[in-house]
Amino acid sequence: MTTNFHNNFGSIWESFLSFEIDRSREALRHFGNANNYFILQTIAWHNFYILHKNQKKEKYESFNKAWGLKSFEFERDSPKLTVLTVSQISGIEKETTRRTIKNLVTDKWIVYSRENGILYLPSERNNQIMIEFNEIVEIPLFLKLFEKVKKFT
Repeated sequence: MTTNFHNNFGSIWESFLSFEIDRSREALRHFGNANNYFILQTIAWHNFYILHKNQKKEKYESFNKAWGLKSFEFERDSPKLTVLTVSQISGIEKETTRRTIKNLVTDKWIVYSRENGILYLPSERNNQIMIEFNEIVEIPLFLKLFEKVKKFT
């Protein structure tokens, strides 16, 4: 696989960069600005990670059903997501992260308290935006990239 990857690097990398650009452009359209998009992506990743750990299932339908509930019941020992943690994961400066989180709370994407940390708890409208983004944008773009990589490796 490594040899095929290196032999077809140009085609594979062009497809990867196209995926990144197309996904980012659509994310900006859906989520307003780059900071909102990246911070929300970091929070969504955290929730997805915990959901995956708790479910121990791999099928899309089980994730989609759980994600569609918009509220997750996490174990008490699940790691709390803090402003500092999001800043460290995303690489975005802490004060910028704090302001973005404040905006995401105002826009009803997340809730935040010192006790519980940052939780993905979108309004019904925002949850539909997230599901639409995933189903109409991310998954088709990723599958297109995956097929291209598979073809050349």
